[in-house]
Amino acid sequence: MTNEAILGILDNLCNDARNSMHAVFGLLEPPGDSLTDCRWQSCVETGRASADRLLRAIDDARELLAGPPAAPQAGGGFDLSVCLREAVELLNLANPDRGRPISLGARALPVRQDRHAVEQVLIRILTAARELAGAGGVRVEGAVLPDGLRFTIDVSDAAAAERLAGWLNADPDRVSFPDPAEVPLTVAVMVAGKRIRAMGGTAEVAGVESAHEGLVVNLPMAAAIAGGPGAAPPQRGIRPESLNVLMAEDCDDSYALSELLLRSENLWRARNGREAFELVRKQRFDVVFMDVHMPGIDGYEAVRAIRDWETETGNARTPVVVLSSDDLETQRRFAAQSGCSGFLRKPLRNGELLDALKRLRAARSPAA
Repeated sequence: MTNEAILGILDNLCNDARNSMHAVFGLLEPPGDSLTDCRWQSCVETGRASADRLLRAIDDARELLAGPPAAPQAGGGFDLSVCLREAVELLNLANPDRGRPISLGARALPVRQDRHAVEQVLIRILTAARELAGAGGVRVEGAVLPDGLRFTIDVSDAAAAERLAGWLNADPDRVSFPDPAEVPLTVAVMVAGKRIRAMGGTAEVAGVESAHEGLVVNLPMAAAIAGGPGAAPPQRGIRPESLNVLMAEDCDDSYALSELLLRSENLWRARNGREAFELVRKQRFDVVFMDVHMPGIDGYEAVRAIRDWETETGNARTPVVVLSSDDLETQRRFAAQSGCSGFLRKPLRNGELLDALKRLRAARSPAA
């Protein structure tokens, strides 16, 4: 069977599995605070995590068999230490009981690269490093070099570092899988290696501060973004203490009301579903309020596209709240099928919108 035929089978399997997962878990997870049983909530989260791992494994196998990855986007400036922290927090939250938490150094590290590409490499490598390190723990450290950036992963085990480096540099056409249980892990790391090479980087074993060998990944700096389609649209002054909110709304009058209610937040606007999807791919939002009836792809199609992209790339799920004047039963059915986090009826009530933001801010605070 050719790689092209295998890719076709994987595409079909992944799409069917993804659609089923979104529908099932959308129904199991009603909006708001209606899930008060902690055991039921834990069961839902465990099932979702298992489904996400399955879909990521299918996507990784597909990417490994496909041609060269897409070229990284022109690099925007970002803080590598923040990127590392968010990746580590995501992994520690996703697997709180699996070995020791991943730790990292904390200092400002301004760099230029395709942040999304860097995050996807980090998440795959750190996931595998924790699996191999076990109780030994994992520590990741970032550094800025004159001509690039580096992150060093100390897995407290030279043999584990050697295995990671071997997988990262493996030739997909010649690799073998002696342990079937490690196939998903190996494939994910090989995909990370493929992306590292696409960015012009390297991965190798080298000495670390703890006197044994660890994994070192070097990436070059990317060219700076000078506006254009790859850049997020300019917004009013960003306030770090405020929520980043995307309002997908084609009606100017409705958006004007939302803008008034959300004047204390960092607000972006999309005029249709496709524009909302593209903005989510380029910018991190704390919440997306998605109107249903918009030109082009509607709100539900946009949410499905966002959920598919999040699953394919391993990104955390962005809360998406649907705004619709449809009857409640229609909203519940379509919101569950598309993977929405909740829904609000239009016309919006000030209290409902502000209450949703209050819950989001509480969830984002360190105390929570």
